Amino acid sequence: MAAKIAKLDEKCTALADSVAKMKKADEAGERDRGVDGTMAERVAADSVDRAAFAALSSSVAELKKRQSRPMKDLDAYADAQAKADSVMRALGSAAEPPMAGEELVSYKIRMHRKMQPHSPRWKGVELQLIAADQVALDNVLTEIRADAMTAATSPVGMPEFQHRMITKTMPGGHTVHEFIGNGTIFKQLARPVRHVGYIGTRTGTGSNGTLDCTWPSATLSPAAS
Repeated sequence: MAAKIAKLDEKCTALADSVAKMKKADEAGERDRGVDGTMAERVAADSVDRAAFAALSSSVAELKKRQSRPMKDLDAYADAQAKADSVMRALGSAAEPPMAGEELVSYKIRMHRKMQPHSPRWKGVELQLIAADQVALDNVLTEIRADAMTAATSPVGMPEFQHRMITKTMPGGHTVHEFIGNGTIFKQLARPVRHVGYIGTRTGTGSNGTLDCTWPSATLSPAAS
């Protein structure tokens, strides 16, 4: 963007230098013959397309305006980035800052497109079509963030004993790490559950025809999975 502004400034400077040189030549020669000294300006004006010059000047002004955003716009960009970042951090990424010359609506849409796949209602919608209505767009973006945060904090679909870390930056500036997943380390280290299958006295006949007696005993069997 800075390169484009520099090129446009060079074109404007070249046009201004051309007008100045022609005016200086007229003042040096034609004025002595009674000319009013404005010939250079009239010739330069005739040689340059007024529409092209106006469009060039307008482009330069617009690019400079985008490069130097007022404080009110900067606050709006910062608010949009903070809202998107709080959700994207939970998803394992981060919200990028706005690009040079990027409009606020375009920046919001670009950030929320990364969260759209987590929204059952809005994942297949082109947000640019809603951009004309600012209120409706903000409501849709709020729903997308809520759906994405729900998906980020839900362990549904994760393998057992697998956890995902969520990094949060608190208002005081310190960082908090939370873990979302199924099962705990205590459950993972626990022994398999066993159930009693039989309790009582068992008797039978030995090989020599005598009666064998045993003490009361219990039989353990693994729990059914």
